[in-house]
Amino acid sequence: MNSISIKGNSIQSPFQAKPDESINMEQFKAHYKKFPERWNTTFKFLTETDLKSLPIGRIDLSDDVYAAVSEYETKNPEDAKFESHQKYIDLQYLISGEEQIGLTNEKSMPVNQAYSEEKDITFYNYSGGKLLTADPSRYFIFFPSDKHRPCIKIGEKGMVKKVVMKIKSD
Repeated sequence: MNSISIKGNSIQSPFQAKPDESINMEQFKAHYKKFPERWNTTFKFLTETDLKSLPIGRIDLSDDVYAAVSEYETKNPEDAKFESHQKYIDLQYLISGEEQIGLTNEKSMPVNQAYSEEKDITFYNYSGGKLLTADPSRYFIFFPSDKHRPCIKIGEKGMVKKVVMKIKSD
């Protein structure tokens, strides 16, 4: 049984948080059509797990999906770098706290740290883009083409607990 469905330009699931409007629905629809089991595994975990009690670290769910749980203090904007991934799609959800996440579709950004195959990440020097508010009411999905900058403080620095679901992109 599928735990999610797509209605129009919206992801329907039993997960209490809602998809942020920044999600590229065309990319999501195409990836979901090709790999529904990956997304069903992801949303089943988010729905059926007591997220607040998750230990910090990595939780493997399948060969193609894992959860990375972290706790950290949000950063000043100048200390948060844009990043992108090649092998995995991020579904980012704040279990507690709030932060801003930068998002841009800028194609030519100066690289700050070259791609690390081991960590599946490239960092960039860029301060533009739009800022999205992340809190426990919504989640975000970032595809390999989405350069994003998480961990930015809202007002004063604060602690957050976050789960990033890593879904293999191909």
